[in-house]
Amino acid sequence: MKIAIVLNYNNYRQSIECVDNLVKIGMERVVLVDNMSTNNSFKILKQNYLNSKKIFVGQTEINAGYASGNNFGFDVAKRLYGLSKDNIFYVVNPDSFPDKNAVNAIYEFIQKNPNAGAVTTKINDTVKSAWHHLTPLSGFMFNSWVLKWILLKLGIREGGIYKGDKEIVPVDIVMGGFFGIRQTTLTEIGYFDDHTFLYYEEEILFVKLKRINKQNYLLTNYNFDHIGRGSTELPKLKFKEINDTSRLYTLSNYYSVSRGYKMFYRLVNHIDNFLLKMLNRA
Repeated sequence: MKIAIVLNYNNYRQSIECVDNLVKIGMERVVLVDNMSTNNSFKILKQNYLNSKKIFVGQTEINAGYASGNNFGFDVAKRLYGLSKDNIFYVVNPDSFPDKNAVNAIYEFIQKNPNAGAVTTKINDTVKSAWHHLTPLSGFMFNSWVLKWILLKLGIREGGIYKGDKEIVPVDIVMGGFFGIRQTTLTEIGYFDDHTFLYYEEEILFVKLKRINKQNYLLTNYNFDHIGRGSTELPKLKFKEINDTSRLYTLSNYYSVSRGYKMFYRLVNHIDNFLLKMLNRA
């Protein structure tokens, strides 16, 4: 069964467009999770799909972030539809719009390849939906606001990109905006790590999948449209603080960086935050 998990936060209009598209292209079930929005999203979504047999609308008790909200959706799907190796979960952000070919290709690929972890397609006809995994060195380099700015000006982005010159590309990280994964595989690794709020969930997912010998893939003959942030616009400093915290959590718990590394990492954060405030860039 094809089951989509869609996480809404203050973005009911785009969530409705996303869910309607998923049903249109053949998604068999959709679990639409309102992540404790501060507007009337839950009420509107609940009413909109009141008579739908394919769409379940639920709400978390608190907004604990992307990982926690999706984990809530995974549990709901398990309760409603059971646990089966034939169930493929699709994690779909409200601003992501795959077509029928992309959804079917992911389903068929996972069913034919027992070693498949998370599988995605191209995004907006580019291969930016997949990248290389984090390392302590890259984590340190991109932790510095100044050094990161210089690297980006040089065209070097964190994680880099894959060439995408083959139809099927084994990759490290797949973008959390749209991917498919076998339900039993996700259950085996304990879902997302919910200690992050908004960033590096995909990085941790890669590590957890690698531990059970699963490989992530990018299917370059297929594509999904990504419109952009619908509900996650944050002030620059707040974005940076959440990003820094999630990166350090990932490095500490999955890449075993030293105490000295963490101390210097935090020092760089404090200096960067001070500079951003002084330059009115916060």
